[in-house]
Amino acid sequence: MRLIHLGAFYSPSGPMIETVETDTELCFRGRPCKMRAPKTMPAQPAVRSLIYRGVRYSG
Repeated sequence: MRLIHLGAFYSPSGPMIETVETDTELCFRGRPCKMRAPKTMPAQPAVRSLIYRGVRYSG
């Protein structure tokens, strides 16, 4: 999938998640649509070490 923001094209960096349509009906900008839910819950990433302004912490 190619996306565009302020005239610049880019591709999403995250993995694509398969979804299934649910029975829940929603209304967005006056148009009805069905809600979609993930087919399987994505695996949680391993705990990683992060750095913010030079301070290391785990997320």
